[in-house]
Amino acid sequence: MATTAHLHPEGRPAAARVDYLVDENGQKLDVPDDSEITVTDDIERSVGATSPTSWWQMGLIGLGIVAFILLMLQIFNGTPGTDVQPGTPVAVVETPAN
Repeated sequence: MATTAHLHPEGRPAAARVDYLVDENGQKLDVPDDSEITVTDDIERSVGATSPTSWWQMGLIGLGIVAFILLMLQIFNGTPGTDVQPGTPVAVVETPAN
């Protein structure tokens, strides 16, 4: 069971003790029971298991899907915004000034 301690037996700042970690894909990573999470100075180790490395790809795919949906709505909806309503000032034919 995961627990947190306020004081570490060796006198350093306390850290959480965990039974598993979760990676960037949401998969469970098993670690030895009551493993301790500690602060690290090594950038590769600290970023490796938690970074959003493929989020930009998912963002581009999502943007493409939204653009495709908007294109399909535009194609199948036609252009009703360009219709002129009878009796409005836009529908009145203007005669050129002499």
